[in-house]
Amino acid sequence: MDETLQVLHRVLSTIGISAFSKNSWDTKSWFAFQIFNVIVGLLCFIFTTGFVITNNSNATIFIKGSCIWAIGVVMFLWLALCLIFRKRFRMLLEEMVFVDRLLDIPLINHVLYEGDGVKSIELKHLVNNTRMTLFKYIKMLLKFYLICVYAIVILYVISPIYEMLINKHCLRLLAFTMWFPWDLDNLYVYIPTFIYQVYVGNLCCIVYCGIQVMIILLIGQKIRHLRVLTFILLNLDELATEIVKKNKEKWQDNCTAVLIQCVDHYIKLKQFSNKLNTICRPFYLTLITVSITLVCLCSVKIAISDKLSLDTMKYYILEFCFILVVLVVCLLGQQVDNECEQLDIAVTEKWYIYNRQHKIKMRIFKMATGQRMPIYIFGTVTLSLPTFTWFIRTGMSFFTLVMSVIED
Repeated sequence: MDETLQVLHRVLSTIGISAFSKNSWDTKSWFAFQIFNVIVGLLCFIFTTGFVITNNSNATIFIKGSCIWAIGVVMFLWLALCLIFRKRFRMLLEEMVFVDRLLDIPLINHVLYEGDGVKSIELKHLVNNTRMTLFKYIKMLLKFYLICVYAIVILYVISPIYEMLINKHCLRLLAFTMWFPWDLDNLYVYIPTFIYQVYVGNLCCIVYCGIQVMIILLIGQKIRHLRVLTFILLNLDELATEIVKKNKEKWQDNCTAVLIQCVDHYIKLKQFSNKLNTICRPFYLTLITVSITLVCLCSVKIAISDKLSLDTMKYYILEFCFILVVLVVCLLGQQVDNECEQLDIAVTEKWYIYNRQHKIKMRIFKMATGQRMPIYIFGTVTLSLPTFTWFIRTGMSFFTLVMSVIED
């Protein structure tokens, strides 16, 4: 687990986000570096906006520039949001990632160190295995994202170099299509500009991968906690029996005590979910809206270009990456909803075997779990599989509209 956190720290620290640093995460040097990258992102937004405005009469160049502009918008906004919410992200990580808060439940502490029954051993394995699996998949996902986005950046850099080699008339092609308010014929101006663009490309890679994975890690922890609570409630009577062992008279009291522990932990989890939703809602909103634009633009560029050219390949990967990112967050939102539904059902499992006091507390808990923990994008729209379907349909509708305009 610590290795995964170290990998995330190494990746995010390259753009000044030090939330995963165990010590000295809030120093002035980290803060200054993060502000520097926000300024770089702002300049990228200004330059790409200038390019799109000055080339709005040429459809092909306009589409190519708009793709870079859309990527730059998300990069700048996410960097700015991470700067604004940097202390809140740190608090969320301390609350749910750095320490396993499932150990705050007395039952789980007892099971991990003293439990020897069948259900106690299952619960112990569930707590340990879900944590190991979550961190393992987070590390794999980060590597996969980095491979995909760096493949796009490499294609963006290689494509202009290849064009310069085959086209003797153009020796001043940049890695990324941007407008600049200065003359690039001077080599001393052109080289720093090219280096700046490569740095921005690297910045985009880290922003998209690192911030996405950090949010996915936090949502994954929420799913894990919901799953463990569901298991406890589904096997409440057997766990209580294994704890009291031969002292059967305390069975009902133990069941009620464990239920109260689950209620307390659910309240903490709900508070964590609300804080996470408040911070991440702007991230989800910008991701969905910009991804719709990018999927449309990439599809148009592929449709009007040579399908197997080097220049077109980056649009295939770019479109695939953004569809994948939206799919992952929608799947996570759907999984949170599914786990909440399972927990809601588990609360009243075998309700008839408990005493009156336990049933009263169970009904109160049932009211709380019935509200679920939806991940809102804006208004009443949530992250879910229906939202992903809407995203694909909207992107294709824009694609059809743009293609009809171009053909006319």
